[in-house]
Amino acid sequence: MQSLRWPLLFSTVLGLLIFTLYASFAFKGVAAWSIGVVYISYDSLLLAFMVISSQIAVTRQERRKKETLTAPRPTLSVLICARNERLVLPECLRALRAQSEPADEVIVIDDGSTDGMVTWLTEEYGLTFEPMGNDSLGMSRTWPALLVRRKSNSGKADSLNQGWRMARGEIVVTLDADTTVEPEALAAIRDGFAKDPDLGIAGGVLTPVCQRTSWAGFFQFFQTFEYARGFLWRLTWMQYDMLLLISGAFAAYRRTMLESSGGFDTASWVEDYELTHRVYRDAFDRGQKVTVKTLSGARGTTDAPAAVQTFLNQRRRWFAGFIATHFKYQEMVGNGQYGSVGRYMLCLKTLDLLLPIYALAAAVVLVILLLIRNSLDVFIVKLIIAKLIFDLSLHAYSIVLYQRWLGIPLSRKLWLQSLGATLTEPFVFQIMRQLGAVFGWVAFLRQRIDWMPQRPVINAVGHAPSGSRKLYSESSAAIAMN
Repeated sequence: MQSLRWPLLFSTVLGLLIFTLYASFAFKGVAAWSIGVVYISYDSLLLAFMVISSQIAVTRQERRKKETLTAPRPTLSVLICARNERLVLPECLRALRAQSEPADEVIVIDDGSTDGMVTWLTEEYGLTFEPMGNDSLGMSRTWPALLVRRKSNSGKADSLNQGWRMARGEIVVTLDADTTVEPEALAAIRDGFAKDPDLGIAGGVLTPVCQRTSWAGFFQFFQTFEYARGFLWRLTWMQYDMLLLISGAFAAYRRTMLESSGGFDTASWVEDYELTHRVYRDAFDRGQKVTVKTLSGARGTTDAPAAVQTFLNQRRRWFAGFIATHFKYQEMVGNGQYGSVGRYMLCLKTLDLLLPIYALAAAVVLVILLLIRNSLDVFIVKLIIAKLIFDLSLHAYSIVLYQRWLGIPLSRKLWLQSLGATLTEPFVFQIMRQLGAVFGWVAFLRQRIDWMPQRPVINAVGHAPSGSRKLYSESSAAIAMN
């Protein structure tokens, strides 16, 4: 029966989706919008659970802040895999040099850049390169902790694997070139691993920054609150020992854990997310305890999509990678052998596979009911209004909890803006997110991701070539498929 848990759960959710879609054409009144009722019911229950659990988690963390640290501090290496990141890498490195507790070493893996990035690094930090097999290793005269490895293009996951294997720190921090960390970030990473000997993977708290397009303000507004709630929810999952999502843009790994797991999967579209599943599975199979956490003191900003096409492309890749990873580890779904991750979290993730389709279909059916039947049942109208008020209250409180969690002063402006975001999200931003997820299903079924740039790629003399589509978020799997 163990092998039937996953297909039974997924087929039940899929069957309910098909039935509610059929009901929209076969029935009238409330039953015609049963898909919306199902979606609203599940989404509301989940939101209430997340907010209540977050309240408990924030209160517990506030109490734990009084604990003193006596454990020795681990050594730490920062790993930045970059391809054509000349535009953003300088700010990333400046932030690392300004740390209150600098890294023991900073390793930049150049994955075949053609935009003059290495030339800039050489001039800025006085690099001297020496042969390293088929590659070369540059050492800085002005920043002894900095190493730059030049290699041919092999994809991000493979570059990460080569990088952590040459790193000497007990903790390996992976950082995207477009991520800028705050001065206390690395100190918070060290604190987290020193306090918890079972901590295998940790992530920072990121704030999105959108630039360069006329849509930047729109995406900055909505993604700010999406990220805030998303990181707060990670605190909730963390307290139940079933956190699966750690952003590779700012993540930290215990080196021994990377060694035992074999590192990053070069065939994955979401190598950071896939690795967390494998770490949990292998630890439970060995009868060992491992924890995964988000550390509130490790903060930074990261470049986020600022145009419709790049946003949809990012969400398509994320969701396709999520689907592929879930199918890969389907034997863990509902399996108590894997603790709360298998028993609860992966069951919820099974529902999440089709949840965006429920949401998008509910919106489409609602429009059809209005256009074709020219009316809505009074109960449906009341339900939608009640849902908006419910979301408004809990989203507003989640922003208060988010700021308490980070220990920052409450911002009335941010709180008021969250109200505006909640009222407008369902009609614009949520639909875009759901479209990205549907495109993710298409990409997964096609087994292909067509990559698009998030920012312009400059050439070796500092210009952005017209029509350039190359972006270093490519994994070796994507390279092989293109």
